[in-house]
Amino acid sequence: MANNILVFGGSRHIGYHASLRFLNAGATVTFLLRSPATFDGDEDIQKHVKSGKARLLKGDALVEEDVRNAWNEATKESPVDLVIFTVGFTGNQKFKLTKGLMMTTNDIVTKCLLNVLCTMPKPDNQPLPKFIALSTSGVTRSSRSTVPLALKPVYSYLIQHHLQDKLAMERIIYHCAGWEWNSRVDGEPSVEITGENWKERAGLPQPGSLKDAMIIRAALLNDGDCVADVLTALGKKDKAPYRVADGDVSGYAISRKDVAHFVFDAVSNHWEQYGGKGVGIAY
Repeated sequence: MANNILVFGGSRHIGYHASLRFLNAGATVTFLLRSPATFDGDEDIQKHVKSGKARLLKGDALVEEDVRNAWNEATKESPVDLVIFTVGFTGNQKFKLTKGLMMTTNDIVTKCLLNVLCTMPKPDNQPLPKFIALSTSGVTRSSRSTVPLALKPVYSYLIQHHLQDKLAMERIIYHCAGWEWNSRVDGEPSVEITGENWKERAGLPQPGSLKDAMIIRAALLNDGDCVADVLTALGKKDKAPYRVADGDVSGYAISRKDVAHFVFDAVSNHWEQYGGKGVGIAY
């Protein structure tokens, strides 16, 4: 179980649902939010705000000083032992027949990640916190080969530009975790996304020092119910609600609530099995 958690991208979807599970289990969760008012009418979050367990900080993960402030606030009483990074694509998107979906800014995820990693406290002789980052199926060439045939055009054409940002995110985590990256097969992310000489950026964790990272490659996400909770309510705890495995899992979809369930369950019960790896998840 993680006790002190820092969340980036937690205003909605997977980051939100995972955070709520940890809060309900007694953890302290610090959110960096561009608009803390997002939670004004959220009774589930507000009860934890009143208890002091949910901390809402105004800031933008694209601004390095805001991220540094988040670390400072989150570590006032104890070190952060888990980071949940579920920053996704924001802003306007346009569809172009020859290029698929185009974003106005194509490096949001990577910029935020670098800010988070480079401002992360790195005390001597202390391990860095567990770090969970949300990625997607089909993000690399080798990963794309495992997606269902009917979805290949989605990854290779429709959301190809979104995947470049996630590819850069994965590459940076691989570097900091000391995992082997197959450049020959999967290539390298564009310097337009990572920036020049990103490996030399001040504060970036040294290769191999981010030992407890986990990348989650999820199938196409939807807003369906949490199947894991439904099965539990029906007394069918022995039935697996979704499939998880090292590397990639070929599948069409997964609900955001089930990915959040996996995040909580993996940290609380199965970190030795899934920690320090890239895992796939799908129905």
